[in-house]
Amino acid sequence: MPKFSDQWVIDRTLFEYVNGGSCACCGGALFMPGGLDGMIKSVSDLETDAANAEIKAMAKSPWPPEMREEVWSDRVRIRVKMKKEMGRYKEFWAEHGEDFTQWCKTGIEPKKLRKIMQMSRSEIQERLRSVYGIHSAFGRVLEAVTEQVARFKDTKYPTDARGDSEIRFEQILTFDRRGGFVLRIKDKEGNLKEDVLEIWLGRMRSLGGPSLLERAPRKEKSDEDDDEAGGADEAEMGETASFRADRRIIRLFIARFWADTLIERFKASISQIGEVEEKVEEKLTRSDDT
Repeated sequence: MPKFSDQWVIDRTLFEYVNGGSCACCGGALFMPGGLDGMIKSVSDLETDAANAEIKAMAKSPWPPEMREEVWSDRVRIRVKMKKEMGRYKEFWAEHGEDFTQWCKTGIEPKKLRKIMQMSRSEIQERLRSVYGIHSAFGRVLEAVTEQVARFKDTKYPTDARGDSEIRFEQILTFDRRGGFVLRIKDKEGNLKEDVLEIWLGRMRSLGGPSLLERAPRKEKSDEDDDEAGGADEAEMGETASFRADRRIIRLFIARFWADTLIERFKASISQIGEVEEKVEEKLTRSDDT
C-alpha cells in the first residue's frame, strides 16, 4: 500500500475519532432526503460513477454510522458555503482583472508575492474551523487529507484536478516543510516567473465559476460500454472510499486564501495611489489659486 493512501486516511481518522469522539457543536447531521446516499449524490463535483463507488465503499467502511453521517453532512455544508462565495471572485475579476494582472507583474515585488503565496498546514485547519465551522469527524478527515496533499507524490495517485486551470495549478503547487504549501513564483535571482504567474492568474480567474469544481467531460457511450456516463477514473472505483474530492477542496481552499490576500493587498495599493493623487491634485489647485 502506498504511503499516505486513501486507506491511510480512513485508518488515521477512525483512530482519532474513536479516541477523541464527536463534539456537541457538530453532533447534528444535515437533513438530506435519501439519507447518506442522498448526501453523497448531492455533491455536484462527484461524477456519477464516483458517487456510486462512494456509496458502495461506505457500506463496507469501518467508520461508525454517526461518523459517516457527520463527514458527509459537512462535505455538503462546506460546498454550499463555498458556492455562495463565488460571486465575489467573479465580480472582482470583472471589475479589476486587467489592472490586477498588471499589478501582479509590476506593482508588487516578486519576493513579496512569494511571501504571500505560502500557507502552513496548521493555518489551513485553523481557518477551516473559524471560517467554515469544520470540527469533529470531517475536521479530522481534512487534517489527514491536508497531510495527504502535502505528500501527494508518495501516494502514486494520478492528478486529482479537473479542467485546465485546476490541473495546471495542482502541478505547480508544492509543499515545503518550512513554508508549507507554496508557489515558487520567483527564481533564484529574485525575478518573477511569468509562466507560474500566468498559471496562478488562470486559477484565480476560475474561482468565480461557473462551477465550484469542474467535473470530467461526459463519456461517450458505445455498444461495448453500457455504464452510466460520468468520467470517473479507475482509481476511484476501488473497494475503499476515495478522498480525491476532499483533496480538491483543500487545494481550492489554499487558492482562495491566496486570492483573498492578494485582493486585499491590491485594493490597499490602489487606495494609496488614490490618496496620493488627491494630495497632488490639491497642491496643484492651491498653486493655481496663487
